[in-house]
Amino acid sequence: MSADEDVILHGNEVFDVELRGFDHIPEPERNMTLRQIDHLWVGTSVNLFSFALGAIAITLGLNLWEAFAACVVGGLTYAYMAWGSIATVRAGLPVSTLARAAFGIRGNLPNALLSWIASVAFEVINTVFGVEALLALFGLLGWNHAGNAGKLVAVLVQLLLCGGIAVLGHATMVWFQRIFAALVGGALLAVIVFTADKVDWAHASSSHAHLASAGVAAAFLTASAVLASNPLSFLFNGPDWVRYLPSTTPARPIFAHVFWASYLPSLAMTMMGAFCATLGDMTDPISGLKPFMPAWLFVVYIVAVVGGSLANNVPTYYSSGLALQAIGLRLRRYAATMLDVIVSTSITLYLLFVQDFSTALNDFIALLVVWVGPFGGVWICDAYLRRGRYDPGAIHSKAGAAGRYWGWRGLNPCGCIAILAGMAAAAMTMKSPLFDGPLATALGGADLSWILGFPTSALVYGTLVLVRERRAAAGRQPLWSDYA
Repeated sequence: MSADEDVILHGNEVFDVELRGFDHIPEPERNMTLRQIDHLWVGTSVNLFSFALGAIAITLGLNLWEAFAACVVGGLTYAYMAWGSIATVRAGLPVSTLARAAFGIRGNLPNALLSWIASVAFEVINTVFGVEALLALFGLLGWNHAGNAGKLVAVLVQLLLCGGIAVLGHATMVWFQRIFAALVGGALLAVIVFTADKVDWAHASSSHAHLASAGVAAAFLTASAVLASNPLSFLFNGPDWVRYLPSTTPARPIFAHVFWASYLPSLAMTMMGAFCATLGDMTDPISGLKPFMPAWLFVVYIVAVVGGSLANNVPTYYSSGLALQAIGLRLRRYAATMLDVIVSTSITLYLLFVQDFSTALNDFIALLVVWVGPFGGVWICDAYLRRGRYDPGAIHSKAGAAGRYWGWRGLNPCGCIAILAGMAAAAMTMKSPLFDGPLATALGGADLSWILGFPTSALVYGTLVLVRERRAAAGRQPLWSDYA
């Protein structure tokens, strides 16, 4: 903490508006605990998006045991996000801010913009899940054929709950996540126990669909890629949520709490999606499950779906506000969050009432892995090379070329080259509804983008920085003299 940095001792209290935003969190203000990480990530992870991804593994032609294995393997990419969380704790900065050091002040703008766009896409998808669940609940409560009025009420309910919590800020978000974690987690556990009894486990080794790839191995890698897309998608915002931990918190507990509290609930939800997909069509995971449980449990399931949608959207709204600040909007955090809530709600209303573009939205999410893995590889590698130490004043400096993190014409060439290399590796090896990379096609439809994107960009970045440092140590001109 710099000597001239202001300290706001009560700037992050439950049910008060959080006063910090994308700026540095000084040590006296760090009021988060490791136990709160568990609540936060369990609440965030129990949602229908994970269920839907698990169901896809069955539709790709895997049998249930193979689908379970893909769930286990794909979810291991939560480790990247857990490593990144150590860096944000050390730095006391959100991802959209500290990534400026790796890409340059101007070079990070496209990443901050993509972070916000991706957040809005996930917000809309989760809100639509919540709308479908609330409409089903309205029907059970006697409001049959709710129609457009029901959709509007469902959207407004989520707007008030999610938006209100996210606008208040970090402490309030963490407080509510413990409630979501307990109630939603418990409800979905009951649903899992009941529906698992309906599965024909004796024939679990039989596939339920034709293989979507040239062989089982290719289908397995593609399913793993689909399942890995969810944990990878947290690389641009998930580490933001733990930056209120004291900077001296040991690395191992940070990693362990973040990883297990995100991996295990997500694994349970993806496996649930996989075994439920063997029962019938789970394209609509709400009505699809209705025939396989009693009416009382279906009500519990609907309430859990709504709670999961809320629990997943609140932290996404929160980080979206930080991304808007990092882009350059001169708004306080709560105002930036309010703006994001309004934008995503407007898009949701357009999708529900004017034109359904949910397919295009899902296709965008499928392509996101091309960017998000390499982006994470660069900023996490940079954070570890710096050992989580950043100058909080310089990283927000408007000094232009005189600033420490300005780079070369506002760009850090090491970061920009590295992310392009990682994106190229991911694009050439991906299989998606819109694009199949040439190497993925040559491998019979096997998707390796989730494996190669992150390490490729990290390796290239680390190599370029090492070369630059060795040139500087040898007394020769560094490769980019403006980079500090």
